[in-house]
Amino acid sequence: MNKISIHYVTSSRFKRDENKVFCEVSKLNDGRFVCDVFDFHIRESAITEVLEVDLFVLVQNEVAKAYQQVKVPCIVEHAGLIFEDYLDGGYPGGLTKPMWNVLGGDFVKETGSAGRRALARAVIGYCDGKSIATFVGETSGVIADAPRGDRAFYWDTVFIPDCDDPMISGRTYSEIVADPKYGLSYKLLNFSQSSKAMLKFLEYRLQNGVGLWHA
Repeated sequence: MNKISIHYVTSSRFKRDENKVFCEVSKLNDGRFVCDVFDFHIRESAITEVLEVDLFVLVQNEVAKAYQQVKVPCIVEHAGLIFEDYLDGGYPGGLTKPMWNVLGGDFVKETGSAGRRALARAVIGYCDGKSIATFVGETSGVIADAPRGDRAFYWDTVFIPDCDDPMISGRTYSEIVADPKYGLSYKLLNFSQSSKAMLKFLEYRLQNGVGLWHA
């Protein structure tokens, strides 16, 4: 059986690395590994991002621009933190990345967010040239008092996912990935909001037929 092609538009090295591991270790609802069904084509294209709190609005804008560039059905993904005190407004949401770009390790201090409950939300946008669909994944957790971990993939150094395992509890995403006993695959399989969103999208593709995606 020919694999279904997915054109994934991103300029992030971290997203490319995570996608490769995700495909190798993640399974669909029918038990098949993602890599046995889907063939991801990474399209390195920088998309100008709008300043927008709402991640859904931001992603819809991005994927429309991505489609205009690559001229084939494609997906983009954007993730951000949402403080539980501001769930209704989705803050900082789509502003997390530009805030982190400016503040870096001072993000926690400048936002007064140490110990604060937060939701890590990822939204995947898909455009086939006629319509746009979005898929969301979420992970609850808390903000660390300071950046921890060597894998500086934006706020992965300050987000601590909720976990009942005492060997993992209290660790940031970056610390989990850095531990050889767990690593990136463990994060992707057990916590990642992006993995949750991607699996929802892939199941959607299976349920709705190949269509234009078979390239």
